[in-house]
Amino acid sequence: MIAAFGAFDGFHKGHQTLLAAAARHAEKLGCEWGVVTFSREKGSVLGRKGVRSLFTNREQAILERYFRIPTVRQIDFTEEIAAMTPDAFLDYAADVLEVDGIVVGCDFRFGKDRQGTTDFLMRAGAERGWVVDIVPIRTTEAGVPICSTTVRNALSVGDMRYARELLGYPYFCASRVIHGNERGRKLGFPTANIEIPPEKVDLLQGVYATIVRANGAWHIGAANVGDNPTFDDVRTTRFEVNLVNYRGDLYGSEIVVFLVERIRDEIRFETPEALTRQVKADTEAIVEVCGEDLRDNDAFWRNFADALTP
Repeated sequence: MIAAFGAFDGFHKGHQTLLAAAARHAEKLGCEWGVVTFSREKGSVLGRKGVRSLFTNREQAILERYFRIPTVRQIDFTEEIAAMTPDAFLDYAADVLEVDGIVVGCDFRFGKDRQGTTDFLMRAGAERGWVVDIVPIRTTEAGVPICSTTVRNALSVGDMRYARELLGYPYFCASRVIHGNERGRKLGFPTANIEIPPEKVDLLQGVYATIVRANGAWHIGAANVGDNPTFDDVRTTRFEVNLVNYRGDLYGSEIVVFLVERIRDEIRFETPEALTRQVKADTEAIVEVCGEDLRDNDAFWRNFADALTP
């Protein structure tokens, strides 16, 4: 197998370059290709517990289908693995992972204390008769390196268009709909509440234009991420989305929310009536933004719909 090695937290455009290279080498050699990555527990072994993931395991599985990755092998990053010398790790890759070719980024390091460099990998791979491809870091047109940190930075300031440029697709959250306090329903705009796992990166609070996959169809949605400051009984950050003109019960079902654009900050309104007026204005803007996106990117949305079906 020609294996692309990396963290692959989100399969951004930099990662996609590795996938394309692995597939290309595999086609030339007439063999399989795939991805080798580390488990979510890697940070705990290395003492880095503060870094949150762009995507959950469930969301990663969706992306693996979208990018048509034939094989994904996840290594449990144990103390034993962490203590391996670079040579020992390559033995492990050959014997256990059945790797006979490696594609990595030029900043890739491996083995105990990150002793394994790309130069070492080129020499050791040649001795083993492997294909070894060291791929340069991909950058934006402005020369910014595309990496998971850059994506996190874009999300932290609510720049969903830039995050989409880096990822190659809109950032999304997949979760089951849970019960809320049904205040939106009473105000005339029922919302679906979804739970974001604590290990997933925080989103900047505010109102977002979203495109939502629910019950096998695409819907336009107005999402609010925040603590509903108009009301005093909310103590935690919530993710609520109102599907425009949707009729039906979503409780317990899984929906996938693609965040297309951040519309505005979350603000406190003096009355529920003022909030309702603003929601209507927001919805009009969101319908225009997302309607245009669905029309202009029809092929993308059709392809992603296929990936959302296990």
